[in-house]
Amino acid sequence: MAHNTEEHARSEFRTSDGMFTVNADQRIKTWNATAEKLFGYSSDQVVGKKCYEILCANSNPGRVKCNRGCVVMSNASKGRTTKDFDLECKTASGDVKSINMSIVLPMQGSGSREILHLFRDVTDRRRVESASVGSSIPSIDKPQNATHTSSGFRLPALTTREDQVLKLLSAGKNTNDIADILDIRPLTARNHISRLLTKLGCRSRLEAVALGNRAGLI
Repeated sequence: MAHNTEEHARSEFRTSDGMFTVNADQRIKTWNATAEKLFGYSSDQVVGKKCYEILCANSNPGRVKCNRGCVVMSNASKGRTTKDFDLECKTASGDVKSINMSIVLPMQGSGSREILHLFRDVTDRRRVESASVGSSIPSIDKPQNATHTSSGFRLPALTTREDQVLKLLSAGKNTNDIADILDIRPLTARNHISRLLTKLGCRSRLEAVALGNRAGLI
């Protein structure tokens, strides 16, 4: 009866995030449609297999390593939750994606021993953030009127967010893409783009990208 109750509750649980559950032996028990789409593995291909055998990219730089007896499982065995974390995971095609993972533990006394993993793809977001850290465009925290790029072309100083938006525009991202990648509202993304164009003195996104290329910043 408890098992049927769990299955019913799970069927009623809706999320746009990827979702899978594992048991105490780290074997995958459920795998939703978003997980199938993101990783390229169907539910039939992964259920019953060890989670780290499916997901591990062997290059995880974060505090949680995807392997046997990981921090998530260690914490769960003691009834402790795990703060959300980034994990590099491999897809069926061999690509590596950056995944932000959240862990949900069953309530004590529920009878369930399955650990719920909720995750979302942050590959583009982390790539842009990483590129901005080493950018030659000065941050707003370092006041300057303008900067000379490696090409000698003079540009006004951009904030870190404006730098990110410029790089995303150069990658062909539209307003909704930028909002999703930077985890902001579309209206906020549109405002960032507008301020960027004004600061660069450009009339279009294409012109801003061309200017950034000319300056050697993209």
